[in-house]
Formats: sequence, structure tokens, C-alpha cells
Amino acid sequence: MRRVRVFNALLFACLSAAGISFGQADAKRAGQPNPTLAASLDSTKACPFSIIGVWKSDATSETNPIFYSFAPTGWVTVLGHIAGALPQDFDMMAQVEYKLDDPGAPTRIEFIAKGKNDTFPRGTSSLEIIQFSADSFTIADLKTGQRTLWERVQAQRYFLTFAARGLKLPQLGPAFAMWTTLDGRKTEVEALGVQLTSDEKGKTVAMFGPIQDELYTEFEQDIGSESKGSDDQKVTDSKVMMRLELSESEFERTHKILETWEKYVKAKALPNADPYLNAMEFLTRTAQSLNQCEERIKLHKPDTSRPDDAIARHKVSQRPLEYIRLMRKKNDELHVSDATFPWAWRPTIALSQ
Repeated sequence: MRRVRVFNALLFACLSAAGISFGQADAKRAGQPNPTLAASLDSTKACPFSIIGVWKSDATSETNPIFYSFAPTGWVTVLGHIAGALPQDFDMMAQVEYKLDDPGAPTRIEFIAKGKNDTFPRGTSSLEIIQFSADSFTIADLKTGQRTLWERVQAQRYFLTFAARGLKLPQLGPAFAMWTTLDGRKTEVEALGVQLTSDEKGKTVAMFGPIQDELYTEFEQDIGSESKGSDDQKVTDSKVMMRLELSESEFERTHKILETWEKYVKAKALPNADPYLNAMEFLTRTAQSLNQCEERIKLHKPDTSRPDDAIARHKVSQRPLEYIRLMRKKNDELHVSDATFPWAWRPTIALSQ
């Protein structure tokens, strides 16, 4: 019980300094965000803000080791730091609901404690957000003017890989996108695209859908991959891949493309009958989502109406591979090689002094 009381006092001090007004929020004020605050937000942001992930405030220190893990389900977990432990092993001190007035461009965040809670008071606790970016946001006490900076904690690392293999014609080859997440304990992989399988008659056919483990495992290392172009008549029996490290916001944005296409597959509602046309559209949409805020990578926009287009001049079954090859060639300096891939990475959670 003593530990809870001490923690409660620390959290109260932290959030009070950050500008939270405890007790029931004023309904009129909650429905009408402060116009001065709204005007102070950076209006040049093309990408929506995302609070999903682990955060700490600049009040976090050895004597106040508090972190906040925001989930997409609308719950925030208050975590007590444990030296040397991974974030998923931190002590869970409390869990309450949270709401943003505008998730993509917030000016207010509210914490809602409906039941008994030793950390948050029952009811709604509200604070103003006066500035935000992909990895930080600032809250303020409008009465005192005191501000507190919250920064995102790198609890995971994310990678996006575009991969394909070329086989001698007339055979077809696989082409897909793969998301890799590291958390210091395990590696999670999700992959979607076109691959070869056998139909009911034992004939080899191409199918768009989730990629089998044994196939994407071949592309977890870039040994044997290349970024050089091929001639128009023959595709060599080799693989090509481009692996990019993503920020948490980039991961969420590209992952939404994956989620959408997984729904298409499950509902048997893919936009094209040809699996390679589906793969081409899926890969291009995923790549384009990276450039929503700024030019993250150099892209080629295929134009099938032009016979001389670098992609369109190839057969449909070759276009995904050639698209990935062209992307790798244009962005070779961004490719994360095996030598620089953080195979044994563990998150380091630093406390302010």
C-alpha cells in the first residue's frame, strides 16, 4: 500500500506540473477547444498525429520513473520503470481510458477513470496539447503557463521489405511486402503478396495472399539480392529486395495498407483477377504511403498507357519484380544491409537526470 501511495503522489505531481486539471472536465470547455491553442499548432503537418506507443515526459527521472503506453483500443497503461528490463516487463501501475478531441490533430487529451483507481481520480482529467510532432507533444497549464514536453520512447524497431524473386520464363516468381517488428525479445514478421502454389490438379499457379513462412524467411537476409536491371527477354534466377527502417508513424501508416488488403483477401474481394496486378497495386500503394508527409523514398509511378514505361513494357507477371528492382536502384543508399541490421537490438530506456 505504501508503494501505491508514493507512486500516486509522484504521478499527481507529474501530471499537475504537466497541466492536467483533475476532477470533472467542464463540458462547455471540452466541447470548444481553445482557439489560441488550436492556432499555435503546426498547420504544415501533412500526416496525422499518432499517440500509439510508449511515452515519457520531461518530468521523468530516477525519482519519478513513470512511462505511459497508449494502445489503439483507447486505453493507456501507466508503467513503473525497472532498470535493465524491457518495456513489456515494466510494472503496470494503472490503466485508464483516454480520448483525444481530434486524434490526427489534437488540442486536448482526457483520461477517464470509471472505477476504483489508486492513481487517477474518478472522473475525467483533462489537459491541453499546444504542439505536436511525430515523436513529441507539449502540454501546458493555461493558468500558470507551465509546459511539459512528452517524448516517444523507442520500445520497438520497425522495418519494411519489398522482395521478389525472378525465375526463368515461363515460370512465375513471388513478389511481396514484409513488415518486421523487433522488441528486444522476439521478431514478428507479416508478409503479403503473390506466391506460387499448387491448384487442385497439382498445377503450379500464382496466388495473392499471406506469404508462407519458409518463403519470407529467405528474404530476412539480403544475401544474393541485387539492384541491377535485367534485360527485357529474361529474368535471372535471383532475388531482389529493398529493406527500409521505419519510424513508428511510418509503420502504422504502411501497416494500414496491409490491413486493408488482408481484408480484401479474407472477403475474396481483391480488385483484380490477375494476382500479379493485385501485387503491383498493393506494392505501389504501400510505397506511396511512405511519401505522405515528405519524399521518404524516390518512387516510379507506373503508366500502363505508355509502352515505353520502365514497368509497363514488361509482362504483367514481371512487373512487381521490376518495380522492386527499380525502387532499390533509385534508393540503394536507404537499403538496410545485413551488416547494419540490428539483429540483437534491445530497447534502452533512459531516464532524465
